[in-house]
Amino acid sequence: CEREAEWRSFLNDTTAAAGAAIKATKSPYFRDDDVNYEGDDLLLKRLTLYFKTEVMKWCNQPPCCNSTCTGNDDGKKMETKGIRGPTTQEEKTGGASRVEVYNCTLCNTETTFPRYNSPRALLKSKRGRCGEFANLFGTYCRALGFDTRYILDFTDHVWVEVWSVRQQRWLMADSCEGLIDRPNMYEQGWGKKLSYAVGATHDSVADVSKRYTRKFLSDDFQTRRREFSPNEVMSDQVFMQMNGTVRQTSNMAKGRAEELDKRAKMEEKFFNTVQSSGVWDSEYREGRISGSLAWKAARRELGEGNVTSKTEEKKDGDDEASSEETSFWVESFLPSPRYQNDLIIAVRPKAAEGKRWSIQVNGIPCASSLANGVAVVIVDELSGCILQSKAFSDWSSVASFLNTVPDGRIVALCSFVDEKVEGEEQKESTNKTNCSESSKFGRLGGFDYDKVTSSPENFVSFIGRLAFHPTWSSFHISSESSAMEVSIQLDKSAASATYKLRSEKNTVPAAVFTRLPDYIMPLNTQLLASNYQKRVAFEAYMEKDSNSSSIVGYTTRSETPVYLIQNSAFPFRAANGPTQKTAESEDSSWTTYHYLPDAIVPDDDVVEEKHDSKNSGTPNFDIPIADDYFMGLLGSQLLVKNGTSSDPTLLDTSSALANSRLIALYFSASFCGPCRGFTPMLIEFHNVLKEEVASSHGLEIVFVSSDRSDAEFQQYYKKMPFKAIPFSQRELAQRAKSLFGVRGIPSLVIIDSLSGRIVVSPDESRREVHQACQYGEKAIERLFHSWLDKIPQESKSMIDILALSCAEADETVQTGASNTKAEAYLKRWIEKVTAPSPLSKEDIAVRVKELFPRLVAQGLAPNEAAAEAIKQATLQQSDPALESGRIGGESKVATQYKSDVKTDISVARAVDTFYKTNSDDKDKVVAVLSTAQKYVANVQKDPTNPRFRNFRLANKVFDRITSNSGSMELLQSFNFSAFHSDIDFLASIPLSVDLELLSRVLEKVLETYQSTR
Repeated sequence: CEREAEWRSFLNDTTAAAGAAIKATKSPYFRDDDVNYEGDDLLLKRLTLYFKTEVMKWCNQPPCCNSTCTGNDDGKKMETKGIRGPTTQEEKTGGASRVEVYNCTLCNTETTFPRYNSPRALLKSKRGRCGEFANLFGTYCRALGFDTRYILDFTDHVWVEVWSVRQQRWLMADSCEGLIDRPNMYEQGWGKKLSYAVGATHDSVADVSKRYTRKFLSDDFQTRRREFSPNEVMSDQVFMQMNGTVRQTSNMAKGRAEELDKRAKMEEKFFNTVQSSGVWDSEYREGRISGSLAWKAARRELGEGNVTSKTEEKKDGDDEASSEETSFWVESFLPSPRYQNDLIIAVRPKAAEGKRWSIQVNGIPCASSLANGVAVVIVDELSGCILQSKAFSDWSSVASFLNTVPDGRIVALCSFVDEKVEGEEQKESTNKTNCSESSKFGRLGGFDYDKVTSSPENFVSFIGRLAFHPTWSSFHISSESSAMEVSIQLDKSAASATYKLRSEKNTVPAAVFTRLPDYIMPLNTQLLASNYQKRVAFEAYMEKDSNSSSIVGYTTRSETPVYLIQNSAFPFRAANGPTQKTAESEDSSWTTYHYLPDAIVPDDDVVEEKHDSKNSGTPNFDIPIADDYFMGLLGSQLLVKNGTSSDPTLLDTSSALANSRLIALYFSASFCGPCRGFTPMLIEFHNVLKEEVASSHGLEIVFVSSDRSDAEFQQYYKKMPFKAIPFSQRELAQRAKSLFGVRGIPSLVIIDSLSGRIVVSPDESRREVHQACQYGEKAIERLFHSWLDKIPQESKSMIDILALSCAEADETVQTGASNTKAEAYLKRWIEKVTAPSPLSKEDIAVRVKELFPRLVAQGLAPNEAAAEAIKQATLQQSDPALESGRIGGESKVATQYKSDVKTDISVARAVDTFYKTNSDDKDKVVAVLSTAQKYVANVQKDPTNPRFRNFRLANKVFDRITSNSGSMELLQSFNFSAFHSDIDFLASIPLSVDLELLSRVLEKVLETYQSTR
């Protein structure tokens, strides 16, 4: 598979012709949704399509093997004779599971179709159905270095999943259809009645059914699964046993086992979340593509029952959906150093193939191409800051939005009509809005909306200023996508603008520049520092370091360094891992801090020092424990101890157990030797949880005594910090022992507080507590969280709903208070003023007489010309002329433009820039490139092992690179890539990189710098 080198060029969407301008070209495997994938994920997407179109051929029935027979090359004249086992040596060597036998109706020749499993045999035949496709495609994926697993669907289909390091999840890849990342295709598109989907590799087995359904909890789905397993508990046990057996036989390394465990935990959390929602994130309404019509119909995979026309969907949907606005994850961003006065805005209605950016400010993308829509960017006229970036599906919505924007703001907008879209409906809705909208664009000096509605051209570009008509304002309509560029000199007052850091929770930049230098804060200190300490260190760097002028902010989270960012960090993205609403603490989610004008940074957006960090992540909602159940089980009152006092008092059971996630019943007695040995451990376990892990929303232990007298009970309980059933309620203690089957002591029963169901059995919990106490506080914390993972799904869902509701309520209050300041700057204050006196009929009549003959000459009918003349006369007389303003600049329009994509990165230039950034220090250049060379050498030893291709920026070896200013940009010139994960930013050597060429280039550059040291 590696010898078929076409895949190396899958990602090359642009090429440069010698002596000519760069022309955008596209890979034959390019599709519009490629913009949603990057790096190795994009390689996988195009590899899947390449495999379907160029490698394998679908075979419903084999062609006749008789070379003299004509007219049966497509196999349609074949009759099925039956199925037999493999008999020939070729069939056996090829691992054929069975052999289908056919007879040609034209020449009566028998033809066989061996269903090979061996990739070698499939590389020769290159034909088959889903089994052959999945087998060979999985081999291709593994040969390229993808971590791949085989998926078996019990309703007779197979495909593969590939682990995405970039997205930290498994991506479905179906080579029969040429598609990836469409898990809803089978249930929602084909209409399959799924039951089990099993993922298997040489070292793991997993039930992945929940990825491919949103009906897992429905009666119908569960009924289908019961045909294979008696219940879900038994099903889980079977998969655990299979997975354990496979792991043992594969001699798995410890690191691999930990990685698979981590993935399984993330996957289970995702599965539970999506099953609770019960809906798909996106729509897929197509039936199966591969296979003949009759074959698909027989398998009921046409998807006819699921197909809904776009027209019907539009009618059934909300009328306002057509004008719904979209925007970036974070809209406001400073595209250049804080004190730079020059601003360059470029507009290109239709970006190059595979590239989504249509508006750029100082080279930074800030708006997406929107087919049959309008992209709008608002720029601050004082600071050059991008304030808002939005996209609309019609001009009326654009007008309404612009009406809210204050005067003076710089506006860039673009629109294009995609001729490939089915029908003219979208074109009409976007570019042919009623001409009455024209008056709403009167504040855009130089913009002619009438031309937009009347012109047959597809592409519209505009750069200007609200309530002004500067000389550099540019408006262009054409039939071809042309580039417009405006250079603007900002008002000098921008140099004195005040900037503050704004925090963006659960957000990461597109790229990082370097980490905070050691002379400001050593790496080990950064990994342990609080948010406040990191902020102080960053501010110190900005004051002291000469390289800080290009820095626009930083990003970090707990246990990671402070990564500095430049303007190449935009657009920001949502972070993986815990969100701000579900994170255990504020520091545990990625937060990006970036400079913005003070006017749009909330006053309460500050990082403060926290003096008490213990239990800072305690949720602020009440847990609805099963009061009636526990009062019936334990009685109406429990003994509790307050503070340091050893004298217990009685408290209502519901109050004593309030806000407990887990309740442990501890059956013990003072006369029992093992009890006296275990009790001190349990006390330690309890105290660590209360003091270090969860003072609330944690574990409450209730002592259930088996003592023979009240005196024994009092003496024994005096040492315990637990709650307890009063000794006088011995009948309750006996009933609890009987209910939970306690036959010996000590015994510890862990119960879910919401449902009253047992979470951990007595034998297991006692052993686990004993082991955790031996290994210290971290082990105790891990054990507690492992118990929480075992509570029933219904209870988990309830807790998640409560947490989400509470977080949303808090966010609403905070947002409402903090956004007032920003809104005052971003939104226009529109006063209600008395309308001007109506113009005299004589003035309008004079103007109409001037306009009427011109409009008739343009081809309008007399009645239409009269109506249009009256409208224009009224608008022109009532709207005052707009001033040019004090901001200077110049504009230009080019029908050919340079690609914004670097098609030939100059390694020499990148190394030279790095050299100068680091004060002409050749040793730093050598140190960085030598470290990179070692990583490349490791990959060359085992190119298909994913472990060698990806590495944390903060690991001690790679930090030799990360700690140097500009190091990440230098590595990217060598085709390394960098992206964030839930734990840290990662650097990667992509699968598409030519390792031999990369190694030679590194060696040559190293020789140059080493020889001149």
